[in-house]
Amino acid sequence: MDAPNTAPPGYHINEYRLVIPLSADLQEKIQAQRKRLHDNYKVKLPFEMPPALTILKCHAFEKTEARLIERFHQVALAADPFLVELGDYAAYPSHTIYIHVPTRTPFSELVKELKKMKWLMNIQGHEPHFIPEPHLIIAQQLKPMQFINMWLECEHSSFSGRFLADHLLLLKRSAARRTYEEVRRLDFLCLAQEIKQGTLFA
Repeated sequence: MDAPNTAPPGYHINEYRLVIPLSADLQEKIQAQRKRLHDNYKVKLPFEMPPALTILKCHAFEKTEARLIERFHQVALAADPFLVELGDYAAYPSHTIYIHVPTRTPFSELVKELKKMKWLMNIQGHEPHFIPEPHLIIAQQLKPMQFINMWLECEHSSFSGRFLADHLLLLKRSAARRTYEEVRRLDFLCLAQEIKQGTLFA
């Protein structure tokens, strides 16, 4: 990201993350599991933010934020709430352990719409990362022995959960901040037909 106070006004680069948050009870359950593994295996907790499913990571100039929010808002307005299933543990040997998300189609549809606004995120050296098949990170950046020991436990453990996804959260952080801040909640309002008709007759 850019160095603070060196870019002209409006051209500072912010990092954005578009996520679907889990229900409160699942957030608590995941946080407890992350903390237990952190304490048992001395691994770094994966994020400073509550557990969520990330569908987009990108960078954009400060001056385009309002337009970006409006485009994300239009995507959310047209989306239907959907049920998300969480499955068992899986892994990327030998560095990451996560919870599998069997639900696929609704995420793919959201990402397909988000890709239409890629031009707002085209910054050299900061390619946007669209995630049509998100998963829930439990531990990452593990050392080989940490991974082996933790996976021996998780491989034979079960996990399940489900929640209703009914909104997106847009988060951001600047070059001067390490933590994300919430920018906007974007509710799914099932207005696809109304938006289409409004476009046709505008």
